[in-house]
Amino acid sequence: MTSGVRNTPAAILAGALGRHGADLVFGLPGGGPNLDVIEAMSAGGIRFVLAHGETSAAIMAAVYGHLTGRLSAAVVTRGPGAASAVNGAAQATLDRHPLVLITDTVPAASADRIAHQRLDQPNMLGPVVKASITIGSDPGLDELTNLLGHALAAPPGTVHLDYDTSVVHHPHPGLSPDPASEAAQSDQSARSPRSADTAASVDGAETSDGRRIRSLIAGADHPVVIAGLGAIGPADRPTATLDAHLEAFGAPVLTTYQGVGTMPSEHRLAAGLFTNGASERPILERADLIIAIGLDMVEPIPAPWSYGAPVVSLASTPTIYPYLPLAAEVIGDPTRLAARLLTGGHRWAHDAGAPHREAVRAELLAAGGVDDPTVLGPLDVVTGLIAAAPDGLITTVDAGAHFLAVMPLWPVVEPRRLLISNGLATMGFSIPAAIAAGLANPGRPVLCLVGDGGLGMTAAELETIKRLGLPVTVVVFNDSTLSLIRIKQQPGPDDAEVVSYRETDFATVARGFGLEATTVDDRAGLAAALADRWDRPRLIDARIDPAPYRRLLSLTRG
Repeated sequence: MTSGVRNTPAAILAGALGRHGADLVFGLPGGGPNLDVIEAMSAGGIRFVLAHGETSAAIMAAVYGHLTGRLSAAVVTRGPGAASAVNGAAQATLDRHPLVLITDTVPAASADRIAHQRLDQPNMLGPVVKASITIGSDPGLDELTNLLGHALAAPPGTVHLDYDTSVVHHPHPGLSPDPASEAAQSDQSARSPRSADTAASVDGAETSDGRRIRSLIAGADHPVVIAGLGAIGPADRPTATLDAHLEAFGAPVLTTYQGVGTMPSEHRLAAGLFTNGASERPILERADLIIAIGLDMVEPIPAPWSYGAPVVSLASTPTIYPYLPLAAEVIGDPTRLAARLLTGGHRWAHDAGAPHREAVRAELLAAGGVDDPTVLGPLDVVTGLIAAAPDGLITTVDAGAHFLAVMPLWPVVEPRRLLISNGLATMGFSIPAAIAAGLANPGRPVLCLVGDGGLGMTAAELETIKRLGLPVTVVVFNDSTLSLIRIKQQPGPDDAEVVSYRETDFATVARGFGLEATTVDDRAGLAAALADRWDRPRLIDARIDPAPYRRLLSLTRG
């Protein structure tokens, strides 16, 4: 390492990340400036984790930041590396995970003569990031630290850094130097007048909308709470949870996929999931007031809103899309707002949520099961996993039909124990997310649930799991089909060709990467495979019958 490394732009960037607590970054190195950045990070005590794909690296970094509250980064090369990282940057932004994406670039000083790998990376990434910043020579440490903080500012997302030391560094003109002011100055053109008028920090409870919400809650006989991703609180402040206030209030609580764990899933008030689908309809149709806490409009499926009850919102950032017919909204810390506003004498029974939750589960198990014990259905896999799961397990779930079986049944005791991409809903999420979960929680077992389509996208990261020695159990729901798409497909002469793969032996693939692996095709084989070995990398190739998926989709989504 050269003697002047501490004064280089790469060293200043590493220092800014270090100020945000970064201890791990992920990526694929290229040459030149890309390696300089990784070297400077190593010198600053930040470990580099090598991935097989840039999208996977970005997801690893984003989920690691989400789980730890510490900023992480994905370091990728220019051109193909930046292009490959776009989906990972989009995942972080739409799933509200913090991420710094660092790309080197064709130097501006040479751009007139170099076309090779030259892309307009800021404009390519602009639609999927919160900000794109060019880091030139001699950036200020304080300024850069503050700019990186925008990745963590509510709502979290991706900040892209284009690293080009051939240009003089200038302050970024489109960002406030103070990330705390971001909620007040971002997306102004998209906000409704109501949102702009009521963006009043934690004292929003005392605005006119706050007083109206208090009055509506006090007068409601059957209020229902929907807790979204904004309700789980920051990872670095785990005591900032809502469950005590929700329990004292005593109304049923529905949670979104990313809000799962706000109220423990088996609690008497936990009514199950909110997706704006069919399964929650009976309880929402009884509601005379719907209280959305931390509900982000990236979370519901885009079905029409059909409920007549007034909707009020308690959130940390204003609602900028008018999807819900909000009667009132207050802005501030959701936990503190709930403590001040959730009061009233409603008429719900003591166990307001459990009867609805258990009725939904019973209907799913009855309609989605497979009678033949020699055939393995998706619900058989899920119930077998629930029975065998060790304490402290963290579970990651990929996009695909299998999540229809997983999400309504999976027990979750606290936030961030069940991870899924919901805002982007991208396939290829669960394996890199499982790697991040294993690194963020050393020694804790991790379960990765993935379909054959998602595993096909990320199979090379099985080697990463093995190389890092992570206690990750990968279970692949293997039916050689994109089953969720097949359900939605119009019948035609080539329908199978569009959504079907040839049968793949993922157990053999996993062994090639060094994992222990087994294939199961019935309940007894699954139980035997799950009996132990949660402390090491392994894969279970579960050969399933996809027939129940159509019924599960109808019951949950309508």
